[in-house]
Amino acid sequence: MEAAPAVTYIASGSHIEGRISGETEVSIDGSLNGVVELGGRFAIGRRGQIQGDVTACSVRVAGRVKGNVRATEKIHLASSGSIMGDVAAPLVSIAEGGTSKGMIEAGGTVPNGLSSVARSSRQPAEPGDS
Repeated sequence: MEAAPAVTYIASGSHIEGRISGETEVSIDGSLNGVVELGGRFAIGRRGQIQGDVTACSVRVAGRVKGNVRATEKIHLASSGSIMGDVAAPLVSIAEGGTSKGMIEAGGTVPNGLSSVARSSRQPAEPGDS
């Protein structure tokens, strides 16, 4: 019998400054000013607020994110959610009412660095580039 995966919950009213990393699932209804790097799932509840980049296996956003969001499997933006930053995942879904302001890259595989993808898509072509 396999043990259930560990889940970390950050309650409303909690505030974290820094980095969240690991292989577990994390759900946040509080606020984070920092970076998320998870091998598991990451969920931002309706009251959750993130200021910083998020990278995880899958991401569900029902709260607010100001930063880039990257997932190796999928990103779901709920009707109450908003992302102000670039989004990249093989599968991206946005519910009616969900808002995103930034580049969205969906399909295929996700490149290693979202920031390099976002930068390259915004920079004008250099002379001689084709």
